[in-house]
Parts: sequence; C-alpha cells; structure tokens
Amino acid sequence: MRKALNLVSLAVILLAACAGPVKAQSGIELDHVWIMVSRNAPERAALERGGFEIAKDVNRHDGQGTASISVEFENAYLELMWPDETVSIAPGRERAAEKSRQRMLWRSSGWCPVGVGLRRTTPSNEALPFPTWSWTAEWMPKGSEMVMLTPREDTRSPALFIEPPALTNTAEQAALGSRFHHAIGVHRLTAVRLVSPKTYQPIEPLTYLQKQGVLDVRQGDEWLVELTFDGAKKKESKDLRPDLPLVIRY
Repeated sequence: MRKALNLVSLAVILLAACAGPVKAQSGIELDHVWIMVSRNAPERAALERGGFEIAKDVNRHDGQGTASISVEFENAYLELMWPDETVSIAPGRERAAEKSRQRMLWRSSGWCPVGVGLRRTTPSNEALPFPTWSWTAEWMPKGSEMVMLTPREDTRSPALFIEPPALTNTAEQAALGSRFHHAIGVHRLTAVRLVSPKTYQPIEPLTYLQKQGVLDVRQGDEWLVELTFDGAKKKESKDLRPDLPLVIRY
C-alpha cells in the first residue's frame, strides 16, 4: 500500500516486460504481501537478520490509520504494516481501523495477520466469480479504488485485494527493486504459500486464487506465510518465527 512511484528509463521498462511476476491464468497476478505487526515494526529486525535490506521511507496511509515499511524486489514487495495513532482515520473507516488492530493481535484474536495484494495484467473490469466490494482513502490517487475479495465482515481470512492500476506499474517496481541489494542475494518473489490453522475453512476467493496459480494454500498449526525467491535455486531457507509468521526460501 505505497504511493505511486516515478517513471523510469526505457531500459528498465524492457527488462520488466521480459521478466514478469508471479502470474495467474485469470489476468490477475501477485503485487505484494503484507504482514500486520506492532507499532513502528520492531519485527523489522527479524527481516534484517534474515538478510533483507529495508527501504528507509515510512509509508503513511492517510485516512486509513496505518503506516508501513517495505522490502522491495524486482517484481513485488513485502510490507510490514501497523495501526498508527498519528495517522488519520477518515469518517466511516473506523471499522477498518479496528480490523487492522485485530490483525495485529492475531496471536490472541485469531484474525489472520496477512494480506495479499494483486494486480490486473490487462486493463479489464471482468467480474470475478464471487462478490467483491471497494473502498478508497486519501493516500490513493484521486478516483482510484481498492477492490476487496475478502468479504466485508470476514474476521478470520487473509485480506485479499486488487490494487488500483495507478499503484501497480511493473516497470517502476523493477527499477525500485533493482536498487536494493539483499544480503542473501534474492531478486524476485516467485511463489507464495499461505498456511492456515486446521480449523479454518478457506473462503471462495482464496480457493479461486489457488486454482489460478497466484498462491498455494495449506493447513498447519497457525497462520504462516512462506515466500519463495528466485525459484529457491540456492535450496536454502530461513524461519523468522516467532518474530514474524514468515518462512523464506531462496
């Protein structure tokens, strides 16, 4: 949930076109993954120990009541997000702010702390085979909306959403990601697996995304996200629990 980036050179645009991100058959692909964390994200230390370079800027989501930091890759990014009382909450968005707080308290609340952001690969408004709803906020480009796949009152599922086109320029992401040099040498996010508690019944949008090849869904003991980079060609992995519900493979 970052603000739009600046334009980049033609060389980077061509690079991005030749090396696409995690794709789905439906014209939807992965844009980013976020994890809800404590205020100011002290959990960032786990990412740094894991070999990631974190962007210096803090993103403030005005009207939404949250802030975040990010780890950038050439085709996607990982975001640590938290409820922040210094960021405004727009009238009518109080329920959304409470959802963020409950996601932050996932170990006791039972809510999922993970969000999966998607983007359209083509400029299409084709309807999905399940109901969706939309919202907007001050920090988004004027006239843009976030399309939510997770039902409005669902308190257990991951947040699944399609980003507005103004925030999903793949060439700009490639340029941004290329400026970061992660100690473990990763460049591209190539697979996402979401592990849910055994008592959780996946919702239709989650099953749909799995069938379309956007992500994989498995059952386990508790909420966990597994991110694979560069096809796991080094055959190495790191478990960042208990600080973060995150396992990385590279």
